[in-house]
Amino acid sequence: MLGINYYRHRFVRSNEDLLALLPGGDATTFFADVQLLRRAGTLKLLEGARGQHDSDYGSFVRQSGFNYEEDLDAFAGAAQGDQLFFLLRGRFHWDQLRQYASAHGGTCANDLCKVPAPKTGRWAGFFPIQPDVLAVAIAADPNAVNQLRPSNRKLHAPLPEQPVWVSLSEGLLKNPIELPLPLRIFAIALQSSHPVVLSLDAAAEGTGSAFKLQLDAACQDQAAAETVRSQLEIATKMLKLELAKERQQPNPADLTGLLTAGNFQTVNHHLIGVWPVRTELLQALQ
Repeated sequence: MLGINYYRHRFVRSNEDLLALLPGGDATTFFADVQLLRRAGTLKLLEGARGQHDSDYGSFVRQSGFNYEEDLDAFAGAAQGDQLFFLLRGRFHWDQLRQYASAHGGTCANDLCKVPAPKTGRWAGFFPIQPDVLAVAIAADPNAVNQLRPSNRKLHAPLPEQPVWVSLSEGLLKNPIELPLPLRIFAIALQSSHPVVLSLDAAAEGTGSAFKLQLDAACQDQAAAETVRSQLEIATKMLKLELAKERQQPNPADLTGLLTAGNFQTVNHHLIGVWPVRTELLQALQ
C-alpha cells in the first residue's frame, strides 16, 4: 500500500523539491540539470571525447533498461560521511531494476530493493519516490536510503542558476585532506565561508574555453571577503612560481592549467572566483 501511495502522489514537481528530499545536516550537496545540458548540446562535451563506456556500464544498461544519456533528466545528491545519497529524475523500468537487483545478489521487499555494492560491506538501496523519481543510497547500512523518504523538509535558500553545481560541506573545508594538494590550499582559504558553491556553466563564445567554473563563497562581511580574495590570489601566484621553479608550464589538461587561470573579485561580502575550463581537461578526466 505504501508503494501505491507513492505512485498516486507527486512529491517532486521541481528541482527544489528534488533537493529538499536530501537528508539534512552538514553534507556536500550537488545537482545537475541533465535535460538542460542535453538540449544545449553540452552533455556530450562534458563526457569528453571517449565514446565507449566500460563493459560493466554496458551490462547495467542492458539488464536494467536505464541509460543516463537518454533516460536521466536531473539528479541531486549528497555526500555525508561515508554515505552517498542520490535522487534521480527521469524514465525508469521498475520491473527490470528489480530483476537487476535480484540477479546481483540483492533482495526487493515492497518498494525497497537492496543490492551488495562492489565495495565490501556497503549496500546500494533504492526505491521509487514516484514513477519518474528514483531514490538511491550507497552506505554500510542497507536501509540508509529510507532517509530519502518524502518529508516536510524545505529549502531555505534559492538554488544556483547554473545547470551544474556543488555546495561544499563545512566539514570538508575544515579538513580537506581527501582533496588533491593544489585544491587543499584553496580550501583552507575558504574555511570561514559558508555557503561555498562551485558551479559549472557554458563559457562565453570566443574565450577558447568549453565551460566556466565559478566559485561563490559567502563571507561574514566585506573585509572577510577581501581577505579571502587576497589569500586565493596569493595561492594562485605561489602555484605559478612553483611551476616556474620546476621549469614547467601550466598544463591545460590538468589542475595546474585550471587553477593558475583563476580571477577573483568581491561583490557584497561574497568572494567570486572564475576559472576557464578547457576541453583538454575534460578529456583528461575521463
